Amino acid sequence: MNAMTTPMNKQFPKGAEWVRADFHLHTQADKEFEYNGDESYYNSAYVDALSTADIRLGVITNHNKFDCDEFKALRATARKRHIGLLPGVELAVNEGRAGVHVLIVFGDDWLDSGKDYINPFISSMFPGKTLEEYEHENGFSEKTLLQMVETLDGMSRDYFLIFAHVEETKGLWRELGMGKLATWQEKRYDAVRSRTLGFQKVRSYNKTDEADKPCRTKVKN
Repeated sequence: MNAMTTPMNKQFPKGAEWVRADFHLHTQADKEFEYNGDESYYNSAYVDALSTADIRLGVITNHNKFDCDEFKALRATARKRHIGLLPGVELAVNEGRAGVHVLIVFGDDWLDSGKDYINPFISSMFPGKTLEEYEHENGFSEKTLLQMVETLDGMSRDYFLIFAHVEETKGLWRELGMGKLATWQEKRYDAVRSRTLGFQKVRSYNKTDEADKPCRTKVKN
């Protein structure tokens, strides 16, 4: 992601490095997040926790929500500790039985010149719904995965996808199963495949005797 290179230069002055990363972070802007400390020290306490966990690169991915002001404040604090933060969202798309949670990691061009192009995109995924109806972990978009990627590509800005907790409820593998995942071989899924860089919380073995149970080998094929 070329658009992300320049902001990271100060955090990674040597260029490419092996770092510990967390692409699925929530903050107090998320209704499911709890912080009981002094509000005056929230940003530093949050970054302290990242540093203690040796996280050098993180992505803020609240449920169907992006708080631009909070993100900028956390990023500014994190940079002082040589930790890179990227803007993102954990979006629930209309796939499978209970929906699928996908982590969208945005390039800095979504925040060009102090503007916020992320929130207009998020709201477009929930037409006819108020913020209170979808800015939480049970919020549910009426848009499908293909419609989401089509909208993202239409905005002509950089991004990539990581599917969250894939083997759990609201995870890609759990909700779709191997039959539906097999359709990803079709050309109409080219954009989804090219934008997908990872799967989170993969716990399954490489082989399984259960024909319909997703496993790493089957998904790779």
